[in-house]
Amino acid sequence: MDRKDFNFAIQRFQAGERPFSFRDPTWHVVAEDGSLVPLKYVYAMALDIDLRDTHTDKARSAATAAGFVVVAMGEAGQLREIQYWWVNHKQTYKAELEGGYIWSPKENQNGARNQTYINLTLVRPGDVVISYAGAEIRAIGVATGAHQEEPKPKAFGQAGQNWSETGWLVPVEWSVLSKVVSPKAHLARIVDLLPEKNSPLQRNGNGNQSCYLASISSDLGSLILSLIQVADTAVVERVKELEDQLKADEVEHAIEEDETLPPTEREQLVRSRVGQGAFRLHVMAVEKACRLTGVADDRFLIASHIKPWRDCNNAERLDGENGLMLAPHVDKLFDRGWISFADNADLLIAADTPLAVMNYWGFSAGLNVGAFSAKQRAYLQYHREVIFRGPLGHS
Repeated sequence: MDRKDFNFAIQRFQAGERPFSFRDPTWHVVAEDGSLVPLKYVYAMALDIDLRDTHTDKARSAATAAGFVVVAMGEAGQLREIQYWWVNHKQTYKAELEGGYIWSPKENQNGARNQTYINLTLVRPGDVVISYAGAEIRAIGVATGAHQEEPKPKAFGQAGQNWSETGWLVPVEWSVLSKVVSPKAHLARIVDLLPEKNSPLQRNGNGNQSCYLASISSDLGSLILSLIQVADTAVVERVKELEDQLKADEVEHAIEEDETLPPTEREQLVRSRVGQGAFRLHVMAVEKACRLTGVADDRFLIASHIKPWRDCNNAERLDGENGLMLAPHVDKLFDRGWISFADNADLLIAADTPLAVMNYWGFSAGLNVGAFSAKQRAYLQYHREVIFRGPLGHS
């Protein structure tokens, strides 16, 4: 079963063909036009099998192998792309943070199944990993790849000397907190969110020594991130940035594997991600200088998407009116949502933007940067609604 089989089934589904009924699905395939279609449904259509005989894992593997991005939907139709994990490092903390990974044996010493080891095989790129050691949350990581079978790291030394020599490794990019967070200090808010099975903490707040990697709910994961936000805003910013990069990586991989696109178009779409190639030329035909600094020498400017590349369809990725030529520091502010622009071209500054930085660069809310075209205003509306941190009270 290849990409053409999936595409044909997707086209049939989009045309209204419904060979069998189904409930609201969880897993979806991202079609080439950016729309979402039910994974198991189109998989069953492509193979001409009964939906009841369709297994989610097989469907996900087949769709991924065909170069599609597969996402899950949570309640109220919201994309659920991120899972949260909690790792109890114990004596391997230093080695795993310095090495950029988590590692476990495949089973207990007696050969018994251990779900907290098996959990490593369920981690996906972009998932958030909370690092717990010495009764403290000390770092936050983002998984940068799926699990691999790897020998026990030599950096462990005598730690885990009774573990088997082969296990699971998940690559993780860690960000160490400048100020640690003690779960016990927030136990009243945490305890009722702990998982019933394979919990990383006991209800008294002590670590669960038998648990290595625990799956935790988005509610608990979000609570931990909010506690960290108070202690170390920069780490949470870095986590979000990595998640966005990994999402864009998935889209880029799908484009590179899309044989329905001519090779030259695939190349231009990929190059547009970093503001190069045809996209840059298209933007330069519309924008002659950085809107905030006035710099017109394009050697020092970045062709920046207004609607982020990862969220665009292919036409939007190359559309010059979906771009601004920005100085590097302005591009950073705009890309991460610290600033945006109103339809009347006034500069908008989010409430949590560091004012010292803005003052140093001479930017202030209400600065008018010149008129935008109707198409640019449409893209800017997306930026204000999805990327900008708000509030919109500066316009």
